[in-house]
Amino acid sequence: MTDEEIKLQNALTTTFLANMAFLSEYDNDLFQRVEKLSRMIETGEYKERYELEFIKENGDFDIFDNQTNKYLYGKKPTKINNELIKNVDFSSSKTILNIENHFRRYKNSPSINLSNEQVGEYDSLLQKNMQEFSIALNDYVDNPTKKYKKIEKFVFFGVLTGRHIPEIAQKINAESYMIFEKNLETFRLSLFTLDYKIIANKGVIFSIMDDTTEVEKKIKQFLDFNRFSNYAIKYLEIGNYLQDYLDLFIAILSSMRSSQYSYLRYIYVYLNRTTKYIKDKYYFLQFNKTKQGFKALEDIPVLYLAAGPSLDENIEWIKQNQDKFFIVTIGSVYKKLLNREIKVDLVTTVDEQKWLERIQFPESTIEKADKNTVFLASTLTNEKILKRLKDKNLILYEGLGSFFEEIDTVEGFSIGEITLYILLQLNIKSIYLVGLDLALNQDTGETHSKEAGSGIRKVNLNRENKENILENRKTIFKVKGNLKTQVSTIPTFYNSIYYLQEILINKKSDTKIFNLSSSGAFFQGTIPQKIDNLNIKEFEKIDKDSLNIKEKLKFFIKNSFSIEDKQKYITKITILEKDIKNYLDELKATENKSFLEFREVSINFIYLIKDFDYPLFLVLYKYIEIVIPYLNYHFNDRGLNQEYKKVQKIKEIFINQIEVLIDDYILCLKRVV
Repeated sequence: MTDEEIKLQNALTTTFLANMAFLSEYDNDLFQRVEKLSRMIETGEYKERYELEFIKENGDFDIFDNQTNKYLYGKKPTKINNELIKNVDFSSSKTILNIENHFRRYKNSPSINLSNEQVGEYDSLLQKNMQEFSIALNDYVDNPTKKYKKIEKFVFFGVLTGRHIPEIAQKINAESYMIFEKNLETFRLSLFTLDYKIIANKGVIFSIMDDTTEVEKKIKQFLDFNRFSNYAIKYLEIGNYLQDYLDLFIAILSSMRSSQYSYLRYIYVYLNRTTKYIKDKYYFLQFNKTKQGFKALEDIPVLYLAAGPSLDENIEWIKQNQDKFFIVTIGSVYKKLLNREIKVDLVTTVDEQKWLERIQFPESTIEKADKNTVFLASTLTNEKILKRLKDKNLILYEGLGSFFEEIDTVEGFSIGEITLYILLQLNIKSIYLVGLDLALNQDTGETHSKEAGSGIRKVNLNRENKENILENRKTIFKVKGNLKTQVSTIPTFYNSIYYLQEILINKKSDTKIFNLSSSGAFFQGTIPQKIDNLNIKEFEKIDKDSLNIKEKLKFFIKNSFSIEDKQKYITKITILEKDIKNYLDELKATENKSFLEFREVSINFIYLIKDFDYPLFLVLYKYIEIVIPYLNYHFNDRGLNQEYKKVQKIKEIFINQIEVLIDDYILCLKRVV
């Protein structure tokens, strides 16, 4: 070995040891995995597939693949690294743009009639509100020549030797980074060739050869950091890794969008209906009380039937064994189960639109309802459905914030995960899931079981996402399967998986949830179980009449406020009408010379509300989660001009829209006092 080779080897070893010392403190789990691989290589337990090789004529490192007998850089690492560095710039190319479509250019203004109570009406109003900003700034998020002043978040899809990373980090100087690498062995080689502390000073999250669940967790961690900076995420790919991660990355990013359930639907559907139903003296289930004292189903096996494709696969088994479970289902399959002579003990619904009353709860179906069946309806539920169920053991529950000041309120993207949340609040120890697939039929691409009241769509399982455009009901990507290694799903379902995982984090340790779905998604905190391996003979027949759940739930319901509660809301109304309005007037009069100054003041105002009135805070926070990313995008532009004038324009729009929301919120509050 020549002196030069010895110096090179010593330098590589020094860099590797420095990186390992860094990882031992920064990401100890990754450190342990690399350390274990190194030991296995040293002892001969693991035979290296990849070797780091210095290409003298090129003056840089390549990686040789012993399996294919090929160099990953084609013996031209310097050329490839230079191209990678050159291709990273401040343009809009290689950017995941996370701005709501409502800011794009539209030929016509939408018609709006909120009295129709259709979801589309609220989307139209949202578009109208956001277009006020687009028109004022003359920016419709369609500028292909845009140059950013700064890059806030950057993702490396693939590392290989990583020799391009330091120069890119110096060039971009992003606020945070994420690094994906699907092969631990090649990542280990990169520890010899670059100093990772260069980007760690800004903050970096490593996802190295992780399983799908861990990848999801780390993507969420990256996106949760400074969420308002997720409007434009630059990325670079090397090693053909992009599609292994990008669709999942975009799906998780989409699931965090506030528009999934916008501030307008929150105030004009949820808060509006909830206060109306309180005024009308409906009964509300108090989850903080059930969690402490409801024991009726503690030792009863509960079979929860949702609308996924696996319901059809197991419908006969369910019918044969229905007397051995307390059966819970959702509104969209209640009619189907009754038609197959399956008795349902508890039905949940969160059906927002009035047309679902005739599809899911027609009079002919409700006439068949068992006298003991309990209907739990979200306060989001359309009043037509509530009137249909009013004489059928109907109880309401709150979500998305509580007027009865519940400790626990229900949050979820769909009735699927919301129902599981409810079951956990009822202290059930054994829950069996069928139909909570949150994945497509792996053979046909169908979204739901046949006859599901929520409707069935058929997705092309072979569709490729070449444009990297996310479509909630069409884009297909893989997630970890329940009984299969991976299953195909769509962003709409992933949104529910996201909420479900959050719900299961707080599951009691003695609660067992068995997922019987053959082709559904895996949920952390559940136990995958083949239905054929379930020893059903050990299950005893349940006397449903003696359970008398409807009577036992009456100890945990409420239909009015106390005098003290009403006084609290009277005080809130007074503060909102005087102090908060005065504060907004002061904001109007205060001069904000820059966008950053205006943004800080606006966000501080929203957080001022948080401890005083949480439901209102949620409305306003959901509002700025849509507005601020767009404004960040617009003002982060090298070609920006007339910043002061633009800030005055958006400030006026912002405060006017906030005032309307507060006024309408006050109207809701006045109902309950």
